[in-house]
Amino acid sequence: YRLLQEGKQSNMTDERVQKLESTGFQWSFGRQMNFFLRWNAMFDELQSFKAKHGHCNVPQRAGKLGSWVDSQQRQYQLLQEGMQSNMSDKRIQKLQSSMSDERIQ
Repeated sequence: YRLLQEGKQSNMTDERVQKLESTGFQWSFGRQMNFFLRWNAMFDELQSFKAKHGHCNVPQRAGKLGSWVDSQQRQYQLLQEGMQSNMSDKRIQKLQSSMSDERIQ
């Protein structure tokens, strides 16, 4: 399930996830899941910022969101340079679709 959520190859399918969740199954992955949930919460905050301001150019000094956006840009740069990064293809797609008129730099 974690690999599926990260956009990586997995034997877990969306159909299997839905079947498990329909039985009340609770996913628990400790720190990894918390990281995933926090990333999605910050992405949602970025969406709210864009809805309010019309862009995703969050100033770095804008608290947690500014720091998070800066971190995403650094992770993307590391990936582009062939270095270790926690930026997945799925995250890149999500960010790029949100920032249709902008680029992750």
